[in-house]
Amino acid sequence: MTTAELAVRFLRALETRDVDQVMPLWDENGAMEFPYVPEGSPSRFEGADAIRATLASAFIQRTRVSFSEVAAYQAEDSNLAFIEFKGDMRLQSGAHYNNTYIAKAEARGGKLFHFKEFFNPLVDLAAGNPRAAENE
Repeated sequence: MTTAELAVRFLRALETRDVDQVMPLWDENGAMEFPYVPEGSPSRFEGADAIRATLASAFIQRTRVSFSEVAAYQAEDSNLAFIEFKGDMRLQSGAHYNNTYIAKAEARGGKLFHFKEFFNPLVDLAAGNPRAAENE
């Protein structure tokens, strides 16, 4: 499986909102990074335990997760891919949360090692900053 295919599989696993479906795709020493999170929210999660914890919390805050317009681009470096997608989510509050994303995915040994996701932080703030609730 290419890194681009692995990144798409990761998105599809996120749609299940089941952390046990997501974690087998991750290297034990992997890291998720969100450089544009609103102030006060953590922007990096290192290691399988930290990734599991933040995803479990995100799945509580998001009662529905769906991704569309997914386009994955495999880099010449077989361990690197870029992915563009739109997210359509429903928050625990009942509010809708829709954002557009670009991510850089890196793999090692057929598993995700680093996933750096870029999105519009103003959308987070307009939705009541659900990321802050994930880390309470």
